[in-house]
Amino acid sequence: MGLIRGGLLTFAAILLFLSLFSVGIFWTISMSLKYDNIKTELIPIISDVIRNQSTIAEEMDNSVGGMQALCVNQTEVVQKFGDDVYTFPCETINQGSEAVITYAITYLLEQKYYQEYDCRFWECSYTPPYHFVSAKAQIYWGGWFYWSLLASLALAAAIFFLVENKHNFPFVLGGLMIISSSILLLVPWFLSLLGYWDFLQFFVVFFSKSYTVFITMFVSGVIILGIGVVLKFLGIGEFIGKLFGKDKKGEVAVEDEAKKQKKLN
Repeated sequence: MGLIRGGLLTFAAILLFLSLFSVGIFWTISMSLKYDNIKTELIPIISDVIRNQSTIAEEMDNSVGGMQALCVNQTEVVQKFGDDVYTFPCETINQGSEAVITYAITYLLEQKYYQEYDCRFWECSYTPPYHFVSAKAQIYWGGWFYWSLLASLALAAAIFFLVENKHNFPFVLGGLMIISSSILLLVPWFLSLLGYWDFLQFFVVFFSKSYTVFITMFVSGVIILGIGVVLKFLGIGEFIGKLFGKDKKGEVAVEDEAKKQKKLN
């Protein structure tokens, strides 16, 4: 029975580690894809791409003078660049081409982020695939975060009932949280090593909140370990084990007490 319990405990611990790592991944992507973060992270990247690999920036530079002339008699100018039409406030136009480019990127990013994509996430055939950095994507990965969190809670409960000494449970759970969160922190670091490929800069955006998630999970793991130390020091873990009938010492003590009662009777 002990061998079976040990095997199940090891299997459940491996699954919990993978589940906690998934929690960290999905939580990181979901947080990173919030609009305010996307706006902060993507605008500099897209601006560099437009400047270095596109003729749109040159078109905007050449059009600023004419747009500023139109602003003498109006407060905004409608202008088409590429396949998109923009409405530029004259206040922005009068600040020069750099402000115009930044405004155009921000405007396009907001439109694509909140656009209704009438398709399943992995079946969308939009080119370019703006839906990967959209509100739809943020909701999609957020859903996976909650499912993995529920799976982690279920596996943690299973481990609690499988572990023989209940005061060891916080050490198992806290240790797995610390390890999984530490590995999560390596993902953006690995991507940064390959950052000389331009397209990988966009993947780094998906993990821009990895440090925040790492700190949250790491500190939570340390707190749970601390709770384990307190429970063990106070002997509360053994008391809990007796309540659930899983502590061997508790079971022996109960049997001894029963034998004493029989002798007295």
